[in-house]
Amino acid sequence: MKSSLLGLLTRDAVKVAELEAIYARQGGSPGFAADAIWAMRQLDADLAWRAVWLLKRHAREHPLAEADLLRIASCADEATHWVSRLTLCQMFSDTGWPASANDTVFPFLVESFANRRVIIRAWAVSALLRLKAHPKYREQVTAILRKARADSGKAMQARLRQLKKRNPS
Repeated sequence: MKSSLLGLLTRDAVKVAELEAIYARQGGSPGFAADAIWAMRQLDADLAWRAVWLLKRHAREHPLAEADLLRIASCADEATHWVSRLTLCQMFSDTGWPASANDTVFPFLVESFANRRVIIRAWAVSALLRLKAHPKYREQVTAILRKARADSGKAMQARLRQLKKRNPS
């Protein structure tokens, strides 16, 4: 597959403002998500966050197709850069994923919850809550949530407050 994004994302020092401009130009085109997923997998780990950011941005305006979510889920564990992991956790928290990808996404989120960066742990919890009612994951998600509540990190506590506002139960 030839990507119209790959060349744009490999340049030096691509900032979020430039990613926003790229999205403004190309985000509405058919196949944008597929192109961004392909680019994400081709880029070096320290650059892949750029494609992940574009995917998250795209998902805000255009619901991702189930096939695209499955492709993202299947390669999420390849995201080793902290910004990529954070952005994927945020996206999964917002969009969810097909139930058929639970066994793929769950380990990614559990591993993200073990990250040294509090912000990644906080967003991993946010996404993991989507599985709290699922019998297969309930016990582990409950244990992770207990650990999250005990986490004194400011980002974790702020995220938990936001989650509580959204879902007071």
